Amino acid sequence: MHNLSMRQQRIVDLIQQQEYCTIDGLSALFNVTTQTIRRDINELCAIGLARRHHGGVSLPATLTNRSFTTRSATNLSEKQRIAERVVQQVPDGCTLFLGIGTTIAAIAALLGNHKELRVVTNNFQAAHILAQHDHIETWIPGGKLRTNDGDVVGDNVGYFFGQFSADVGIISCASVMKIAGGARTPDLPPLEAEPTEFAMEHQLREAAVSQAIIAGAQQKWLVANSSKWQCKASARVAPLTVFDRIFGSANGAD
Repeated sequence: MHNLSMRQQRIVDLIQQQEYCTIDGLSALFNVTTQTIRRDINELCAIGLARRHHGGVSLPATLTNRSFTTRSATNLSEKQRIAERVVQQVPDGCTLFLGIGTTIAAIAALLGNHKELRVVTNNFQAAHILAQHDHIETWIPGGKLRTNDGDVVGDNVGYFFGQFSADVGIISCASVMKIAGGARTPDLPPLEAEPTEFAMEHQLREAAVSQAIIAGAQQKWLVANSSKWQCKASARVAPLTVFDRIFGSANGAD
């Protein structure tokens, strides 16, 4: 059990809720100097409760994602704004691929007024929402349901998406990171030699499903709230240049 001050505990609570906080913002909130906040952050990082960034602090780096329920409670207003912008651009009568994630589920919740949609998704929460609408045809792959993540992933899921052709494919990601180019990603353009921003996932099987969605969609859209630019993940999905639309950015705008 760590002996945290009340302010340090509140900082931990805030980064759990928001995923990322700026030093200036915390300084203003607690009415203390930025040096005081940095000392707090240094102590939290030393015991593994936080991760430092230039100008801010986030959740500690992890090889796995937090639960769907926990992620659903973070950055709610920003995710809702992103979902509203996305849904405004989805045309009636289209075939739509939806990937995993809580922002994708928020998009599904707003699609009820669209006409004659065919939705193909491995996002169990999104499928559950869409199944309430008779006029939306919803397809989901078979396989093991990941209860922590609210989705289905596996070797057969990429094949399942490959049986369809979508007008629009929408994915989210665990993080957006600037990394150097490397080996060519299947079905995607060659990687740049210079460092470039990539959509990333925590696990290769998650990245593989997102790549299948990208490969089978005419329009490729990415949704990523501002905290994704402060997170870390290890499995490459695609460079941001692959996407026709990116909803959300490092500063919260399209």
